[in-house]
Amino acid sequence: MNLTNKKSNVSNILTRCSIKNLLLLAMCLFMMPALAQEETEKEKKWKFTASPYLLFPSMNGEAGIGPLTAEVDVSASDIFSNLDFGAMLYFEAQNDKWAFIFDGLFMDLSKDGLTPGKRNASVGMDQLGITVSGLYRLNSWAEAGIGGRINSIGSSLYIAPGEGGILEGQDRSMNETWFDLIIATRVQTNFNDSNWRLGLSADIGGFGIGSDFAWQLHPFAGYQFSKLIEMGVAYRWLGMNYENGSGMDHFLYDIVTSGPEIGVSFHF
Repeated sequence: MNLTNKKSNVSNILTRCSIKNLLLLAMCLFMMPALAQEETEKEKKWKFTASPYLLFPSMNGEAGIGPLTAEVDVSASDIFSNLDFGAMLYFEAQNDKWAFIFDGLFMDLSKDGLTPGKRNASVGMDQLGITVSGLYRLNSWAEAGIGGRINSIGSSLYIAPGEGGILEGQDRSMNETWFDLIIATRVQTNFNDSNWRLGLSADIGGFGIGSDFAWQLHPFAGYQFSKLIEMGVAYRWLGMNYENGSGMDHFLYDIVTSGPEIGVSFHF
């Protein structure tokens, strides 16, 4: 083989290698956005938790409707003995940076009895509380954010007329709904890297927008039996100081609701 043929073969080999390298480079450049997108989607993958729970509440404070104001001291057993219906649900969506939380509670209470004058009487109250918040992860164990709580309370009072119509009966009802802006935080960690989870969530709010002052303190613990199911226990203190109107339209709710919780969480 002469020198010219050798140069031609070397040139062909270099050309094939260059084309191969270019093809490999083009494939890498083509795959890089896909790999980056896959990694981004992995980082942004959302996880969801749904937790029906049961709260055993007691209520202490002061409440008023119209010209009537009364001290409130009601135990959990009193509430459950007069509970017509109750529903409680916690739901959370989270990724590596954000957590969005829904916490809803509804109770419908009523009690029948007799007045000191032996007249039939009944008292009813229904309470709805919906808290929605968004938390940003500050580090591996702490989050902070803002949210809001919608409170709606309906109350009714019925007293039958006296015999012979000497005493008039009363049939009154009032509904009050307000919104509290809240600042929320949560700290939580696994206990010794086990299936136990310990934490504390808290918020403050109101600021005169709705309540004059509102607050919540909520320590919790959970044990995760599997990827799907977790059992949890907690204790909740929820306080609101709200007042509106005057005279017959006056409404006062300065109550702290507190009690233990038990629930089941489903992770998916």
